[in-house]
Amino acid sequence: MRSVVAAQQTRERSESVDKAEKWVRRGLQALLLLVCAVLLIAGTAFLWLRYVPPPSLPQSKLLAPVTSVRATPGRGIITITWAPEANAVSYQVARSSRPGGPFALVSTAYGKVPIFLDNLVERVFPGEPFGRLPHGPFVDSDIRPGHTYYYRVSANDGSAWSPDGNVVAATAASIATPEPVICMQVDAAHSIGTLEHKWEIALGSEHLSYMFKGDINEHVRAAGAGLRQGNKLAHDTLGVQYIRAHGIFMDDPSVYTEDAQGNPHYDWSKVDRLYDILRQDGLKPFIELSFMPEALASNPRAQGIFQYRAISSAPKSYPKWQALVSAFAQHLIDRYGRREVESWPFEVWNEPDNKLLPGFWSGTRDDYFRLYDYSATGLKSVDPNLKIGGPVTAFTTFQEPFLRHITTGNYATGAKSTPLDFLDMHNYYLPVSDYRPLLRRYGLSDVPVYFTEWGVTPQYGDTVGDTAYSAAATAGDIFDSLDQAASVSYWTASDYFEESGNPRQLFHGGFGLIGLDGLRKSRYWTYYLLHRLGTDRIAVDGQGDGFDGLVKGVATRATDGSVSLLIDNATQQHAKAAGDPALARHLTLAITGLVPGNRYQIEHDRIDNEHSNVYGAWQTMGSPQWPDQSQMAVLHQRDQLQTLVPLSTSTATAQGVITLDFDMPMPAVSFVKLTPLK
Repeated sequence: MRSVVAAQQTRERSESVDKAEKWVRRGLQALLLLVCAVLLIAGTAFLWLRYVPPPSLPQSKLLAPVTSVRATPGRGIITITWAPEANAVSYQVARSSRPGGPFALVSTAYGKVPIFLDNLVERVFPGEPFGRLPHGPFVDSDIRPGHTYYYRVSANDGSAWSPDGNVVAATAASIATPEPVICMQVDAAHSIGTLEHKWEIALGSEHLSYMFKGDINEHVRAAGAGLRQGNKLAHDTLGVQYIRAHGIFMDDPSVYTEDAQGNPHYDWSKVDRLYDILRQDGLKPFIELSFMPEALASNPRAQGIFQYRAISSAPKSYPKWQALVSAFAQHLIDRYGRREVESWPFEVWNEPDNKLLPGFWSGTRDDYFRLYDYSATGLKSVDPNLKIGGPVTAFTTFQEPFLRHITTGNYATGAKSTPLDFLDMHNYYLPVSDYRPLLRRYGLSDVPVYFTEWGVTPQYGDTVGDTAYSAAATAGDIFDSLDQAASVSYWTASDYFEESGNPRQLFHGGFGLIGLDGLRKSRYWTYYLLHRLGTDRIAVDGQGDGFDGLVKGVATRATDGSVSLLIDNATQQHAKAAGDPALARHLTLAITGLVPGNRYQIEHDRIDNEHSNVYGAWQTMGSPQWPDQSQMAVLHQRDQLQTLVPLSTSTATAQGVITLDFDMPMPAVSFVKLTPLK
């Protein structure tokens, strides 16, 4: 009997094992089928994106093909130049390994974009000019020696593209050559106009109510005080005038509620405290009218924005929104004075066209136009001299429909136009585009262009922003943005910031010029040196491999006879951010127009991987997540602007010339100042 039972149990166990093995086999088969299906779908999608081009882009009736393209090889670079088109807002450079294509975008921060990814972007963002440049030259450093590359340049008029232009070829040169010499001349006797410090007008900030924060954790203490100190330091040492921040209408400041009957109630007490702090610190607010108070939202459950879950909804009542804007403006005038508030710009919302996560605006494009009209009407009803701008966009294809709208209608009043005191948008990675031709087409040539967010990267956590490379790239991009913008505002002054969560380590790819605990990043020192430039701009010229594309300079003179020059060496392609010996250049600098026979003191400050680079010092100590007290002491000791060489003197020749020689690695920024000794 026992043997029968044992046999039965053995059979049952065997059957159980067989069933388990059967289910495992079926599971593995299903998993294999799923993997095959995913691979098949992915492969099909890849082949489709790779070999099936997206629909043709809209063709401009204003732009001819760009046929003046030239490609010049140099050590580690190929420089692309072209003649400007009168109606062009921006340009793209595309590259191929074959003369007939396919061509893919190369004028990006990440070098050449793979064909399939380029086609994907065109399908998701049709007509959007990514990798947009305001002008040439463009330096392609994403190359391999001995390879031949084919280039073409397209122009964009704000909504449509030029026909394909000529294709030019260049073979990348060998890098086994001596370091190229760039000869740069600065003529102290030749003024070429005023250097407006457009980069000093404004900087970005975390939402201002963050200044009331205390300790975030054991490592990030007194966070609100840190934000305030960073913004104040930007004013005191960098000359910054305005601070721009999101969300003055968020429910955190609690400016708007309604009673049971739906009657509005305004509470400005917290806003007053915030703006009082800014003014005490010598700053003015650049006011962003956002986000939507919950009591006024048509959809209070609309996608929350960032860590603080601001509401992206359109208002349930546009007249109530207009009344909120009017009451806000009137209160500011009552508290701070009409003349003062007339100097504060007001912009409507933030990136209403940005539907990527997080989406800033859950309404339609027309909903935003309506919001702008009611905002402008509400503001101007209080004081016609108050300044309002928009559309504060992330991308470029929103601008022309917006300009078409404000020059033909007004949802709030029924008039044939809506006031616009400045065109307002964002731009990252590259120098800012030139929207002056687009404004001229709509009879708005006197309207200035403000870029209220700009920077080396829009990606929080991208550590390229902590590096010395970002200092050099920032300088070069500012040089290339001076003509086409009235204001270029870096995002942000400080790393005390919670939009994307709290910092997980000391250097974490934060947006700020100034890091946690007040550590000044390399990019801060670029702004510091830019601030030291004067306003009487003098001529800078040069020759050599990489001049005006890789290596650029801006110079000024002062009434005491001193001459200041800021030079940068940076590629726009982030893959080289750590540095590349092939992109190093030797500089021979001749300063002419000096007083013959006069002695000058020479100062030479430097930012590069070895100088003025507190992030590099942190890396050298092993990148500790949260440095201990002794390590922080070392970092604060290293947190200073460093000289390349000690102070020296030199005597101008009988022709009034002083010549200097020095190396410029990539990345690097040099600030040279000659001060006459009486």
